[in-house]
Amino acid sequence: MLSSSGGPRERTSGGPLPGMPFNTAATEVRSGIVTTLASWSGLVAQERGVAAPVRTVPSLARWLVEHLEWLAAHPAAGEFSAELHRWVRAARRVTSSGAVRRVPLGTCVESGCGGTLVARTGGPSAGAAEIRCDADAGHRWAEYEWAQLRCRMTPSGTGGTRRTQWVSPQDVSRIWRVSLGSVYRLASENAWGRRRVGGRSHYDEADVRRTLSARMAGRSAAVTDVAAGARG
Repeated sequence: MLSSSGGPRERTSGGPLPGMPFNTAATEVRSGIVTTLASWSGLVAQERGVAAPVRTVPSLARWLVEHLEWLAAHPAAGEFSAELHRWVRAARRVTSSGAVRRVPLGTCVESGCGGTLVARTGGPSAGAAEIRCDADAGHRWAEYEWAQLRCRMTPSGTGGTRRTQWVSPQDVSRIWRVSLGSVYRLASENAWGRRRVGGRSHYDEADVRRTLSARMAGRSAAVTDVAAGARG
């Protein structure tokens, strides 16, 4: 994205500017991400008395994941989370074309519904992608539910022997919005099916879905309880 000749062609605020050989918006976001990760790594290193990592995004990110439990208990944990979230959104805006893509996928799988399923990605907010029914807004699937939806849309997915779908740790982290450290821990704790694909470990998508669906349901219930307590 740093080159004005690569990535989305639409103009984004700040770049690429006419006559400039690089995308200034991408440069600013990249610099901000490095500075932010380095700043938080410096705080951890100072307060824990350990050596800070090399100043590159992969090294800083991996190192912060290793200290994530300590950070979560720190008084500044809220600021840490909010600041990272802002840079994630900024990065997504820069890498997004700015246009919302809508791709029809077929008839809705819900019983009695004649609507069409449409995948929606991109857009100015560059948020999570999802699939919706154009006839009933209640028929919607988040990105982490797409594999399950695919099985329902495929005739062979309604019966017979289940075909195992394998997903990489990076895909699990991205789709379910959990850290890579949590992915590896959950895989071990819940004995996810595993096999080597291209020399790297991949996990059984059904095992991943069972664990993380239950986890998300628990989070939703906790949020509901907190909201009810606040209203009370």
